[in-house]
Amino acid sequence: MTTDVAPAVDWPSLGQSFADSYAQFEANDYLGSRDEQRNETVPEPAVVDAEEPECADELRQAWLRPVENLRSFFAHEAANFTPWLAQHLHLIEAAAWFANPLTLVGTEQKIAGYRIDILAKTLVDGHERFVVVENQLERTDADHLGRLITCAAEVNASHAVWVTTEFRDDHLKVMEALQRNHKDCAFIPLVIDGAIMNDKGSASFKLATPPTYSSPEDHLREKLQESLRKAQEVHHTLERLEQLLADHPDVDFSRYRDIVEETGLWSYWADKCGDRLLERIPEERRKRVV
Repeated sequence: MTTDVAPAVDWPSLGQSFADSYAQFEANDYLGSRDEQRNETVPEPAVVDAEEPECADELRQAWLRPVENLRSFFAHEAANFTPWLAQHLHLIEAAAWFANPLTLVGTEQKIAGYRIDILAKTLVDGHERFVVVENQLERTDADHLGRLITCAAEVNASHAVWVTTEFRDDHLKVMEALQRNHKDCAFIPLVIDGAIMNDKGSASFKLATPPTYSSPEDHLREKLQESLRKAQEVHHTLERLEQLLADHPDVDFSRYRDIVEETGLWSYWADKCGDRLLERIPEERRKRVV
């Protein structure tokens, strides 16, 4: 029986033949170009951005940048920062998710032997309630914490807000415990996470969350707490971008559209998943009957 065997391919010769043929190839012959057009160079279309302000690149990069020392433009806490904050209570409203606007009552108000930095009012369930605000330009201390708690109790406040540049971990834990166990008053820690260095001075705030500690007995809570912090950061970032868009309508931010689109998609699915989980998880922990 005879078996046909295909001859081995001579790869070097085949490669050389291809190279020789390609060297003689003239693309224009096959594209139907005229002889007089063969030597012409077709210019590439220029990509020109729409007309923008000269500082457009700087504005796209603009952010309320963190500053090491807020006293560089809020020189004095009581004389500069507190009055400015009292005139910009809408920043606290947005950061702390107030349901209704804040109305200023006064600054440096004397309550129970202390002076609270800002005393305001807001509507809660149709009734006016007091809101106390303590602010600092440095790391938190026990004196401000005690003052906040005492003044909030004295005026039966609906909200106790603590604004500072940096929270001590133990103070955040205290605020978390107060928020969880005191149902009639919301204890809200706000951190100053950025500032604009200009003549008037401006600052931005965000909710501070307690640090995530290693929990050998409850790894799931640790992971969920980490996810919470990331979700809050996403919200703050998109909210800041929204403000930039509103402040600079003549600047093009389209280069960020794909990122925002994908972020919104993941946030949507996270929200739907959260709703499904809340339907199955009871509001209070089940207690064993002894």
